Amino acid sequence: MSEEEFQLNPHPLYTGAAEGDPPLIINDDSGEDPVKHPIKFSMQKPMGPDGVQRDQTNDAAEHMRYAATLGLPVITQRPTPRLGRAIIVGGAPSIKNHLEEIRALSENKDNAVFAINWSHTWLINNGIVPRGCVFFEIDAEPDTVLKAAHPDVTYFICSHCHPKSFDMLVNHKRVLWHSPPNSEGEKIVGEELFKGSALIGGGISTFTRTMTIALFLGYRHFDLFGCDASFPDTGKTHVDGYETVMDNQTDGLFVWAKCRRTGITRRFRTVGYLALQAEEFKIYCRTNHQHYSLKVYGDSLLRFVHEQEYPEQYE
Repeated sequence: MSEEEFQLNPHPLYTGAAEGDPPLIINDDSGEDPVKHPIKFSMQKPMGPDGVQRDQTNDAAEHMRYAATLGLPVITQRPTPRLGRAIIVGGAPSIKNHLEEIRALSENKDNAVFAINWSHTWLINNGIVPRGCVFFEIDAEPDTVLKAAHPDVTYFICSHCHPKSFDMLVNHKRVLWHSPPNSEGEKIVGEELFKGSALIGGGISTFTRTMTIALFLGYRHFDLFGCDASFPDTGKTHVDGYETVMDNQTDGLFVWAKCRRTGITRRFRTVGYLALQAEEFKIYCRTNHQHYSLKVYGDSLLRFVHEQEYPEQYE
């Protein structure tokens, strides 16, 4: 597989489904005949301490300069596929229902568990030490994700991550990776300090970036747990302990997903960024599915989207 096949550029603005593919539908949930509208996504800049939106462009470039001073090993592409499976574990409430399946898969030495965000701590608390944990966000995050780092975990940290992400993991296994630049500032720093380095793309979420890193490391078979892009109609949006500003009652919305192949339509509860994650996952699979097999566990929006499009993966 050539390095160019991993140049998966993120989608800074996604305004609907691919041509010919029915979009997700949002419901205002009012009355017996609720109005339904195609979802439109737009990205917003984060709020600063003064309550004003701020531009993170310079942050990313400055973080890259800091990362360059650390002398960390950089991820390298494995020339051939490896045995085993990549078990990717997200933070949806459903992971509680699959703990023993994850444990059984993790006991195979050829398999590797990759934790996404808080699932790192959840797995360790349940006696499963992940092989890897990926950091992608520009803002500081380890203290809300890890609680305690583990000496047997390899932490894959994007060069544009906050210096705190690197500093909190000193004396642990840290591996650097690079994302395609989203700004001229990042492009300039990348050419200056990391010229010729492989760029690992895959969209705006840590979830799909973790898939690309696993591919880069040679894994070709994926099992996804807790990567739901949805959650129960009532209750929490994430597993207990997962720190998030999202609240089901305040931020939750219903979406309808329709399979263009079968005409089957399902309703799911989600929030905006998870609905976008499901749409990006569809694009990711259409671009890269020839390189891997994949199964999504549980009953969720992501499972529905994937199984309806690729039923052979579940036979």
